Amino acid sequence: MDQTGHLISQTAHAATQAHGEAHELPNIFTVLDQIFPGNPFFEFFHHWENIVFSVLIMALIVFCSVRAARKKKFIPDANQNRWEMFVEGLTGFVTGILGPKGVEHVPFLGTLFIYILIENWLGLFPLMKSPTSAWSTTIALALAATFYIQWVGIKEQGFFHYMKHMAGNPKGILGIALLPLMLVINVTIEYLAVPLSLSLRLFANVSSEDRLIYKFAELNVMYKFLPFFFQLFANILAIIFSLVQAFVFLLLTTVYISLIMPREDHGHATGSHNKKFPSPVKPT
Repeated sequence: MDQTGHLISQTAHAATQAHGEAHELPNIFTVLDQIFPGNPFFEFFHHWENIVFSVLIMALIVFCSVRAARKKKFIPDANQNRWEMFVEGLTGFVTGILGPKGVEHVPFLGTLFIYILIENWLGLFPLMKSPTSAWSTTIALALAATFYIQWVGIKEQGFFHYMKHMAGNPKGILGIALLPLMLVINVTIEYLAVPLSLSLRLFANVSSEDRLIYKFAELNVMYKFLPFFFQLFANILAIIFSLVQAFVFLLLTTVYISLIMPREDHGHATGSHNKKFPSPVKPT
């Protein structure tokens, strides 16, 4: 354990010299790059480590989902049961917000949720890293969600009504006069504010968790593992908060989809309500 602690301290010190203050535990590519300095192979993987870990997570999700789908049974085994419970729970959550048409968005939203969750949790394993602790990863996820949301808006409303929605549904002379301003404001919010808010929230929380775990590990090395129970508590909090952050990303993306989908006509809703509850017959 002392050799491991010494290696962590040495690698973190080297990372501090190269990139400023270290804020996360060294991963396998950081360690290999320090053990074999100047090796172009390990330098490449260390430079692109966020993408490499992201691709590994994609491969893991594809492997597990294909394996569960290929061995479908009338009486499901444990693996098939877990996937079915996850899909049913997610479908119920999404359709609770989007209505029956939300079923078609479950594949994208479910993949997004489980992908972010595994990325958040990956950094809790030794020599692994959470790709979501880098803003480049979270902004890519947020941009993917943003373009999907806008594609849903164009698909559901049609391009003309989509542009009308982006212009604030102008009515009257004043609405037409304010159309350019409203268009700029809505485009800025939809294409700039939404991805920034989604990405920065996820990045800030996951990177803060990694920084906290790193500091406790540093204290364990310095004080002979005295603060071990504090680090255990920090790891438990990181597991819970990582789940919360993945769920918040899922929730906000689902809500943004619901906001851009066309609304039902309120007049028809009122009419159906009146038919369902007819006025009482007056006594003769």
